[in-house]
Amino acid sequence: MKVLITERLILREFRESDYDDLFEYLSQLEDDEFEGYPGITYENGREHLKYRVGSEEFYAIELKESGKVIGNIYYGNRDFEAKEVGYIINKNYQRKGYASEALSAVIENAFREGVHRIFAECDPRNTCSWKLLEKVGLEREAHFKQNVFFQRDEAGKPKWKDTFLYAKVNER
Repeated sequence: MKVLITERLILREFRESDYDDLFEYLSQLEDDEFEGYPGITYENGREHLKYRVGSEEFYAIELKESGKVIGNIYYGNRDFEAKEVGYIINKNYQRKGYASEALSAVIENAFREGVHRIFAECDPRNTCSWKLLEKVGLEREAHFKQNVFFQRDEAGKPKWKDTFLYAKVNER
């Protein structure tokens, strides 16, 4: 994975030493309605780090100034020369432009490397997320009704969610 450097950030592979920072921002999402990590503890959270270390599908977002990892960009391979992106930013570092800085760098690099299309999905109720996608140049292409679920209710039935689909095509 190529290291990307922006004005304030270093986007790189995860390391074992990133665990405390990773756990800090994932544990903030335990009860989050848009991206939950239910039941995460300091002990079982290490599985999330194992999944990220050495993966070509995750960039750790590191602050240049302090070396703290404040989030990640998911960068998944998809069919037809496409990549799916997603992002998580530590709640203590949101609304400072870090997510748009990181996501813009990943998109620009992907297009330089020949990726044809970048897309992302988000919950329509997550206004901050879809506004970020629009800010970095993705366009809303679809509103899917009850197409995914990440949790089940007490009876074991899926809690269905809608998603917006955003995308940008490489015009180079």
